[in-house]
Amino acid sequence: MGDPTVNLSLSTLFIVGGLGIMVIADVYKTRNFRFLSLHSKVVLTTSASLLVFGFVALFLLELWNPASNGLSVSERLWAAYFQSATPRSAGFNTVDIGSMLVASQFLIIVLMFIGASSGGTGGGIKTNTFVVLLLAMFNTFRSGNQVHAFKRTIAMETIMRALAVVVSSLAFIIVATLILTVTEGINDVYFLTVLFEVVSAFSTTGLSMGFTDELSTVGKVVIMITMFVGRLGPLALAYALTYQQTVSRASYPKDQVLIG
Repeated sequence: MGDPTVNLSLSTLFIVGGLGIMVIADVYKTRNFRFLSLHSKVVLTTSASLLVFGFVALFLLELWNPASNGLSVSERLWAAYFQSATPRSAGFNTVDIGSMLVASQFLIIVLMFIGASSGGTGGGIKTNTFVVLLLAMFNTFRSGNQVHAFKRTIAMETIMRALAVVVSSLAFIIVATLILTVTEGINDVYFLTVLFEVVSAFSTTGLSMGFTDELSTVGKVVIMITMFVGRLGPLALAYALTYQQTVSRASYPKDQVLIG
């Protein structure tokens, strides 16, 4: 758990793998952050931010966990670092996920849902999709008419594709979780466990709270379908939205719909 060589070597492999070959090639070719493509800048910045945020949050949260009392400060730091990196694309864990606090488990669910980056080896909605929607939200709050990142304007088509990927992914996770709560006879005590398994399957992360081997046959089928859809669904949807656009022949007047 506290071995720096094991923690750093494994985490480096799946962090770099989650960045994607396009980002790696861009960094190798450019070797200057200023001249990287917008995609590479967004991926690198978001990945680093999520890693730092997850590390700090998990370390502070697990200070309140009685199960961690036997760990030294060094082991706590390495465990927090590794668990903040592994939900993005790996599936390895150095501590028992089931023994972590509920808040820590929920944070890992969020990190798994975001996942790796487009073109990377991991699943999830992807870091660039997440940050595009985040920027669009901030832009709406400040009543801006354009979404900017690193002095570049993000196209509205990109924002709509990101929204479609996130909403469809959330919808599938909700449906899969609802089915499992019925087929497995789950009560509210184990709901987070079911949600954790579904998001882990959808993001093809591979982390588990020890509930997978207890699934019924129907539950296992649902998890298998979730893994398949999670790996191909967002990618196929984004591809379809990019390359199969149709132009409407009708043009209608604009009107307002109340939001919130």
